[in-house]
Amino acid sequence: MNLKKHTKPALIVIGLLSAAGLATAQFDPAWAGRHIMAQALIDPELEVALKHHFEKRFFNLIDASDDQKSKLDSLITKQMEAARPTRQKIRESLIDLSDMMADSSVSDDAIRKKVGEIRALRDELHEKRLDTVLQARAILTDEQKKIVSRRVKGILSGNPRMGLKEAD
Repeated sequence: MNLKKHTKPALIVIGLLSAAGLATAQFDPAWAGRHIMAQALIDPELEVALKHHFEKRFFNLIDASDDQKSKLDSLITKQMEAARPTRQKIRESLIDLSDMMADSSVSDDAIRKKVGEIRALRDELHEKRLDTVLQARAILTDEQKKIVSRRVKGILSGNPRMGLKEAD
């Protein structure tokens, strides 16, 4: 398998699931309500474009079969759609937190409580992502798992090219 053409660091499944959780920073007018403002931060077209972009790079990296592509795409789409309501709650909570920070009548304890709620929502997302990653891992061959492992090591070590060649 020729991996030289993959010069940019490709994210692994965890990266995809994280990318699927990204939203754009498009803001509504200041008079918009919290729910409308949080909705404006979601760009479904960007979400789908990021998913397809990552999948293409990831599938090329691991030289995925058509069956694997289908299974992984289904898994990733399912995770992305299931996570959308939780991501929405996180955005709304962050908007509330921003308002709380600007309001001097709000206690530090109330702010800490709101931050705790946001952390709990993020932890919920991370657990669901982990479940999805483990399901995706079961779809990969041993060689593909090694390719992903080398790539992650390369990214974490600051040497993204490390993941592009066979381990010595």
